[in-house]
Amino acid sequence: MGSRTSGRPNIVLMLADQLRYDGLGCNGNPHAVTPNLDRLAQSGTVFHRHITANPVCMPSRSSLLTGRYPNGHGLWHNGVPLPRREYARFDERLSGLAARAHEGPIISNVPTLPDCLAESGYQTRAIGKLHLTPTGAVPDYGYQESRARWQTGELDDWHGPYYGFDHVELTIGHGEETIGHYGAWLRDHHPEVARALADGRHRQRAPFPELPDLYPSAIPIEAHHSTWIGERARAFLEHDRDPDQPFFLFLGFPDPHHPYSPPAALADEFARHDVLLPHENDDPSRLPEVVRQLRDGTIPNRSARDLSPECIRRVRQYTNAMIHLIDRAAGNVLDTLDRLGQAEETIVVFTADHGDFLGDHGMIRKETVCSDTLVHVPFLLRAPDASLPAKTHTPMSNVDVLPTLCALANVPLPAGVQGTNVLPAADGGESHPVRVCGYLHDPRFHNFSIYDERYRFTWYPATEERELYDHQRDPHELQNRAGDSALAADEERLFATLLRHHVATDNPVGGRIARW
Repeated sequence: MGSRTSGRPNIVLMLADQLRYDGLGCNGNPHAVTPNLDRLAQSGTVFHRHITANPVCMPSRSSLLTGRYPNGHGLWHNGVPLPRREYARFDERLSGLAARAHEGPIISNVPTLPDCLAESGYQTRAIGKLHLTPTGAVPDYGYQESRARWQTGELDDWHGPYYGFDHVELTIGHGEETIGHYGAWLRDHHPEVARALADGRHRQRAPFPELPDLYPSAIPIEAHHSTWIGERARAFLEHDRDPDQPFFLFLGFPDPHHPYSPPAALADEFARHDVLLPHENDDPSRLPEVVRQLRDGTIPNRSARDLSPECIRRVRQYTNAMIHLIDRAAGNVLDTLDRLGQAEETIVVFTADHGDFLGDHGMIRKETVCSDTLVHVPFLLRAPDASLPAKTHTPMSNVDVLPTLCALANVPLPAGVQGTNVLPAADGGESHPVRVCGYLHDPRFHNFSIYDERYRFTWYPATEERELYDHQRDPHELQNRAGDSALAADEERLFATLLRHHVATDNPVGGRIARW
């Protein structure tokens, strides 16, 4: 087996998109149908306080894959590429000293987890969604995740290398978007589905017209991207992996990100299931200004105030259906590892990049604000040779994933990593505060948070607004306790910890393209 030959374990990292902590049965949701992920939890460690470094896709994913906070890797919001030398654009007219100024180590890549694993002899494969460069970029920018480039057909035979992965098979977008390698496969193997998607009549029969991105999908279970990812992972494990190398297999599921559109058969089934009920703040007037504007619809596309309870219930039912299909794919991967005798040689992780309000606090989808519904996500770890507890409530950031996996694999860390190997803290109950950064073009949205074992403290510098939630007494964040004299000492302690932590990780060096 490859891992025995190299002395290093294989690694499978499964990442869902927009799946909150309570989306799994093993995290206490009695209505979730996730037997395979629950099985993974039972055979490994459940991290009950895993916090993402940012509440939206691209910054969070970059933090996971670089071990840096957003102000350390430079990808501060969706639409900003993770710095990479090959995407720097040079003027071909440069000559002499000006041209040589662009040679050598001037352009600073931000090293990724597949970069450092590949340097240590790993075969690195990614299947599904990565989203490290803007999908809305024009073709001239050269990004391989650009929808516009895929529509030209120029990338049909491209498979990498990409950000340290030696081979990629991409899905781009969500729901019924069929762009990337998955889209090409769907058109070849299920042309009737591709025609139905192009027709789009099923989308005109949305059960709740006030929410048009809530509908049963025309993509059946067997042709769905979640199923495709599980099948492509199985094919890699059975046929494509190099038996003389350990492997790093990254599986990026586009679901359960909106649109809320599971295959019709699952939509019908889960429409009969019960769901967890949403939670509402005790006093919304104590929320930060931008959060209030999101709730009341002044800032559009996030408010759930005009959606009926029946509509929110269906959103949650369809979300559970989409998570169930991810669980099936995860089961395919776990069963294949067992069948091939690789389970005891392989570290397996399941997590997500961020969550979804799903009607909590009067909102839906996500936004660049901190909320436990958005940044608190599942983290399941099965490391066969590690001595770990069955569960831990020690805070863990997704910037800690890279150094933790490198420690388990005995792989050197790349330069600039800001996270830490969390296993000693998780096993020993040590304090391990973690941070969340939120940035937007509007400074009122800039917010910085710190989590410790009990509290979440958030500061909006532009408006001097604060939030403080006691998760021991208020797990659903219904009462903002900032300014409460009974918690004044804790509030100031957390504020000081946040400032120290933020300054210590401020390292905007990625992406430099010239000497001056």
